[in-house]
Formats: sequence, structure tokens, C-alpha cells
Amino acid sequence: MNVLWFAVLAIAASLGDDYQRPLNRCPDSGKQVHVHIYGIRNAQGTVKAVLYGPDPNDFLVKGKKTDKEREPAREGTMTLCVAAPDVGQYAVVIYHDENNNHKFDRNWIGLPTEGFGVSNNPSLFLAAPSFGESKFEVKEDITHIAIEMKY
Repeated sequence: MNVLWFAVLAIAASLGDDYQRPLNRCPDSGKQVHVHIYGIRNAQGTVKAVLYGPDPNDFLVKGKKTDKEREPAREGTMTLCVAAPDVGQYAVVIYHDENNNHKFDRNWIGLPTEGFGVSNNPSLFLAAPSFGESKFEVKEDITHIAIEMKY
């Protein structure tokens, strides 16, 4: 039993600090996408990851998501798993729903009042990113992407 325990510890150590297991159970079907989220400012509310694609016209359109996952927020970093139906190009949007009202809150001029991020971490200035700026390739094996939360 001790040998098995040491083997598990050795494997976990070899994965490094940049790898975190998803907090949620990965879906049984589809291609796994592990969304590593960095820069979460507190543990209030929930963090949601929304997968879009492969049709670029569906990006950021309400009701057109491919998958979504929501988990209680953790300060610092956390990983969520979403599933793409097949290989191809996809994009992920994350948001920190600090007040846990299940909405992406904005101020009176439409700017976000809660943390958010987009795959590929594009520079954003007063406009939503395009699918082209945000897309990444989902592979046969597990796909890992890192997104920085912006507040």
C-alpha cells in the first residue's frame, strides 16, 4: 500500500504547479477541455465556463453554447472541464458571478462589473472579442487552455 501511495505522489508532483485537476466531473461523452482559470480575486459566488463552437456565428449568442460548467469560486486558480462534441475550433468564455445571481452583471453603459475572461486572452477594449481572436483547436486527447480572469 505504501508503494502505491508514493507512486501517486510522484505522478502528481511530475504534473507540476501549472496543472490542476478539474473541480467538476468531466462529461462522459465528447472531447475534454480543461479550462485553467487564473487571477480569481476571491471565493465569493461561482465561476462559470461556457464553450462555444465550432460555428463562429454562434459565439456569444444566447442559447448557442456547446457546453457550460459552474462551480463555487476559489480565490487564485481553479480548473473546470467542459466537453466539445468533436475535434475542431472552439472558444471559451469565463465569468466570476460574485453575487451568484446567475447573470453576467454590467453597469449602465454595458461594461462588465464582474470578472471575465476569454480563451487566448485577447486584448479587450470596449468591445467583445471575436471568435477569430478567441478560438483554439480541440484535439482527440484532453485539450488544456489557460484563461486569465479580468476585473
